[in-house]
Amino acid sequence: MFLVLVTFTTCKEEGDVIFHDSFEYYDVGFAPRGPWTIDGQGIIRVDSARSHSGELSVYFESNEGFDNRAFIKLIGNPLFPFVYNRISGSFYIWLDEASPDGIHWTMVQAGGSVSGKGYKSEVRYGGQHHKQLMANYDTQGKNTDCWHHSTTAMPERQWVKVGWLFDGTNETMKFWLNDELVKDLIVIKKGQGCLGNDLGGKWVFPVFEELMIGWVDYQTGGGTRRFWIDDVMLYH
Repeated sequence: MFLVLVTFTTCKEEGDVIFHDSFEYYDVGFAPRGPWTIDGQGIIRVDSARSHSGELSVYFESNEGFDNRAFIKLIGNPLFPFVYNRISGSFYIWLDEASPDGIHWTMVQAGGSVSGKGYKSEVRYGGQHHKQLMANYDTQGKNTDCWHHSTTAMPERQWVKVGWLFDGTNETMKFWLNDELVKDLIVIKKGQGCLGNDLGGKWVFPVFEELMIGWVDYQTGGGTRRFWIDDVMLYH
């Protein structure tokens, strides 16, 4: 029997919880279904080897290069469009080892079409240098690839709570580790630099149409990422 555990509740912690998936009632050994779709050629399966709460979580393996990414994605479900075009959420991740120095990676992103502009954009959190975290902005239909680096490294081999805010109305993004705001990852309209400059360095946020959680190494040479994700929550 296939069941989906998605709870809608009101909890005044990070805000009103509008979505919580603890992955407890999916079929072990298979990718989670229900509200989720799978993106990429990596391995994704519900697993009992490790969990933050309960008995189950989702195990991921992503390999080198974009095609071998491993993401679970929310798209076209009743959560969209988000109120005020703002996506705030969190999840717990146990990561064996972050991507090595020089490999650009992403673990959470939201994207969609930019209103009235004829191109799409994505805002992301991941990292690149010395396993340190980074905010990233990219577009399809314009030439941009922008960055904003942090000195905070991604924790490994422990459960860590990752939190984010993508505020499309105010073109602002923020990131938390274990409920501590990472101040040098706050981006407001513009980061530290861009490879492409069609938008003059501006991070023009989209109308959010999808949310992706998982991992991608954009380059080859970084090996395999192995990790578990549990307790995905989204907030008002």
